[in-house]
Amino acid sequence: MKRISAFLLTALLLIPSQTASANVIEPAYDAVNLSHAWNLGLKGAGATVAIIDQGVNLDHPYFKDKIVDGYCYVEITSSLRCPNGTREQSGPAAASQRRIGSIFLTDEDHGNMVAGLVAGNPTAEAPGGVAPDAKILMANVDLTLNGILAALRYIKERREALNIVALSMSWGGYFTEIPRTWLQCDTNPQLAELATLLTDLRKAGVMPFASAGNTPTLEVATSVFPSCLKDVVAVASVNTKNEISWYVTMSSKVEILAPDYARSANTFSYIQASGTSAAAPIVAGSFAILRQAFPNRTPEQILSVMKSTGTKINDVIRKNIPMVNVRSAVIQLQQSASVTPEPGRTLNIGTFNGKLVVYARGYTGSTLSWRIAGRWQRVTVTQDFQAFDRPTRAIGADVTVQIHVDGSAAPVFTKTVRTR
Repeated sequence: MKRISAFLLTALLLIPSQTASANVIEPAYDAVNLSHAWNLGLKGAGATVAIIDQGVNLDHPYFKDKIVDGYCYVEITSSLRCPNGTREQSGPAAASQRRIGSIFLTDEDHGNMVAGLVAGNPTAEAPGGVAPDAKILMANVDLTLNGILAALRYIKERREALNIVALSMSWGGYFTEIPRTWLQCDTNPQLAELATLLTDLRKAGVMPFASAGNTPTLEVATSVFPSCLKDVVAVASVNTKNEISWYVTMSSKVEILAPDYARSANTFSYIQASGTSAAAPIVAGSFAILRQAFPNRTPEQILSVMKSTGTKINDVIRKNIPMVNVRSAVIQLQQSASVTPEPGRTLNIGTFNGKLVVYARGYTGSTLSWRIAGRWQRVTVTQDFQAFDRPTRAIGADVTVQIHVDGSAAPVFTKTVRTR
């Protein structure tokens, strides 16, 4: 049987770009309404984001005091080594970009770009990362399956001690010379351990984000891993016109979007980022901000709000794909953060034949109210699991419903449903 690495082609998801001019105003951050969170002091303090990529220049101003931990893994077949001369190393020094002697390998500066977008320090020349007060665990590995798996094991081990809330992966791989039955990610035996580790991380509260890919196809079978795995949030990118970037590997697996043009670091200076490589760390940094700002909300709730409040963007085939809107997510979470349903009470929302159906249990005598398309509906509950309806928008539309109980200022229950 061939070794796993014989089947694997892994690539950084970067589109060639030009050096950016010095300017701390960042249109990409404006596009996701980031300043609202920053003005409230929400910048990811206390959170750590893990990144699997290449290393960073630890002496770059963007990364001063940012790398709280690192991990390095080099395949036995490689002529390169970790910073300490071995093939495996941990600790902040292990995050260093590779060198030959004292010379940086400047063709391995992709890690600087993605790490800078997550949590870089603001400078006079670039805006800093999305979550500039967060810390980074930088896994600097050979992007082979062995290296990726080793990094995931280390991140899982360090999760609790470092308060790792998100994982960002801006690379992808395809398999060649494989049976067609393996094209579905989650049933591919070569990816079984990778899938298990990522599932374990998500269950433990580390949300994994991965770039969707830079090959302009529309079939699920051509999606790159790890973004194609069920427990990984696939991130695609938009351009300066808020259009889906021409190169995006688009499938039903894509869950959320972010800009592809923010400025970030390279080995010695700054560049304009590009590719779905740039989108994934922006989403991961945004998630870190929200996760730390609203610690009483679960990771799944945070992700759900990010998607339900996102700016809707249309692709050639898929419609209403959410792009991160940090301001809207913060407002939504602020409105609902302090309200928790009482024990024994249940609310849920569904749709049928284009109508909204609200199910209530344990709310007999209470008045429920919600708003659809600017109009309020109010009903007094007379029995458990009573259903109420009113016409919604056209079938196939996404509708976000917030239910208020007895005139509460904040909604008790929020859910986005697709009418059917």
